[in-house]
Amino acid sequence: GCKSRGIKLCGALAAAGLIAARSTKYFPSHQREKYAVVTLVDCRSILEPVLSDDYLGFYHSAILNTHDVNGEEELWELATRSYTSFANAKNSDKHFTDMNDLNFLMCKAIDNPGLTPASSLRTAVISVFEDPIVDETNKLHQEIGLEDYIGCSSVHGVGPSIAIFDTIRDGWLDCACVYPSPLHSREQLQQLIDDMKKILVEGGSFGDGETGE
Repeated sequence: GCKSRGIKLCGALAAAGLIAARSTKYFPSHQREKYAVVTLVDCRSILEPVLSDDYLGFYHSAILNTHDVNGEEELWELATRSYTSFANAKNSDKHFTDMNDLNFLMCKAIDNPGLTPASSLRTAVISVFEDPIVDETNKLHQEIGLEDYIGCSSVHGVGPSIAIFDTIRDGWLDCACVYPSPLHSREQLQQLIDDMKKILVEGGSFGDGETGE
């Protein structure tokens, strides 16, 4: 799993997304495609004053990494490569030093959609969070009859083709996936998510468990 390889869950999710996305392209074997991954970093603990994890609001910065994928990568090889690229960038404070540049590029993309692939305003194939939300069963939820809930957000304009909001709920992976419509259809994204689940399960990343959507 992730711990034995010294990486985080975000690396495995990103890798599964990249492999699944590459499998939809009918290119010759070994032909490399370049994909971008955005990893969101929760900055609450490094702000002054420090904010607690449950402080409401969006206090994330982002790190953008690109990866060449040829369709023959193994899950854990690509997961390690993806996470290592992110970790090296974070250790170099890229989530702060590149903030102005990323905001500038996003604004330019909004003003000039032609700068993005097929004028789609997509700046990455997938976005993931560095750390998942960990949620345990709450007796109060049972008392009020709350069976399930999700947490996610979306913005208009530029963004990824699919955003993953992952939660570890009672030891199980539960993901909410947000995508731009009508740019992508529900059927198209459902196939991508199903492929990601298959890649993760076959990779043995979650033992005998299941991955949620």
